[in-house]
Amino acid sequence: MRYRQIGIAVFRVLFGLFFILSTIAIVLLSGGQHPVEVDPEANRFTQALNASGFMNPALIVTFLIGGAAMLFNRSAPIGLILLGAPIFVIAGFHWFLTHSYVWGSIWPIWYVILVWHYRQVFSRLWEPDSAGTKAA
Repeated sequence: MRYRQIGIAVFRVLFGLFFILSTIAIVLLSGGQHPVEVDPEANRFTQALNASGFMNPALIVTFLIGGAAMLFNRSAPIGLILLGAPIFVIAGFHWFLTHSYVWGSIWPIWYVILVWHYRQVFSRLWEPDSAGTKAA
């Protein structure tokens, strides 16, 4: 059981570090803009994100906060919540636009494994209110 805990910790930290380091690299190397894609459809999508003026900063902040949260066991669930929607978009981007099925599948699989590990935390979202107080 100890090896499993160590494995999940390594898995979680690597997941967080990827989002932190890749985001820092994109900011430093391309000024926070998505790099040019080879596939025309994928390139149009990234150009639209760049042209919006707000998506790239929103993604940068989300990736940095979510990635940093993944570095610590206590805050990993909030990191998973923050990174959930972007991972869905990343997977769809690679499945449907770049046709990089393996790269697009790595992220949701990795994400689901981590969500499954923290399922006890997420199960509290669906528990009835035990204090007997009514919602506002």
